[in-house]
Amino acid sequence: MILWALLALMLASGMTEAQYAAEHMVIPPWWVLLSGFLSNFLPYYWYRLDSERRQFLPPAWMTSAVVVFAPLGIPAYLARSRPPRARLPAIGRMCLHVGKMLLAFVAGVFAYHVMPG
Repeated sequence: MILWALLALMLASGMTEAQYAAEHMVIPPWWVLLSGFLSNFLPYYWYRLDSERRQFLPPAWMTSAVVVFAPLGIPAYLARSRPPRARLPAIGRMCLHVGKMLLAFVAGVFAYHVMPG
């Protein structure tokens, strides 16, 4: 469910970026703060739920890495929390999800441009 929320956030962000760029307006500060908060909170929340489900006690540096720099922190978590044969598939699925997030952002931009009005 959290991963779907990230995709929805990326779609909304793409539409918002396109709309405000097309109208030569500045994106409202509340949207910048909300989307920034959610784009940091949702990966962290997924990480906490996943580590609890797997009964994996992460070191403090890993929690900080997931919050501060998720593109490196989450693969590090996946590599340490999975059994040896499941590490590469887990990182591969993460890469696919990142690709889906980028496509959702582009789809949001595209959706704005094809909407009538």
